[in-house]
Amino acid sequence: MALTEPIHHIGLLVADLEEAIERWSLATGYRFSEVARYQTDFYVDHSDAHPHHHDARISFSKEGPPFIELMEFHGVGTHSAAQGEGIHHLGFMDHPDVEGKKRDLSACGMGCDGMALDEDGKILLWFTKKEDLHGIRLEFVSPVPQPIVMDDGRPAYIDERGFPGLWPPERA
Repeated sequence: MALTEPIHHIGLLVADLEEAIERWSLATGYRFSEVARYQTDFYVDHSDAHPHHHDARISFSKEGPPFIELMEFHGVGTHSAAQGEGIHHLGFMDHPDVEGKKRDLSACGMGCDGMALDEDGKILLWFTKKEDLHGIRLEFVSPVPQPIVMDDGRPAYIDERGFPGLWPPERA
């Protein structure tokens, strides 16, 4: 059951997203996307086992992989200030069977602390418990459109697959 997928991104929790974008850009020379929001009413984590609202402000580096995802503190659960600034997760995108991965890792003793679900209860993304891997979660993201909007409420850009994305289409 070895993981053979490359790490797509490293998710970092930060107190102030705009300040973090500025500092990470200065330190690395990386370009970061406009601020967007991962917004759903179907999030489950240790703060509430019932699907609830989740509205995380995010920005991704253009450079990668692995890309850098900056996420601002939000709520009282997996993305809260109580988690502290720093590495939150290692992200694996377009995983073909997130529910199967969750089942397999659960069988190895790794727990769940964070899931975004669609309206039918299917997993859009899933986080392992940080305690199970030395303080860092793994995130597995399904190969389906994610609930992303721009920070000002505009629809997200559309990527080459037709999915919501953080970057405007590149002009040829």
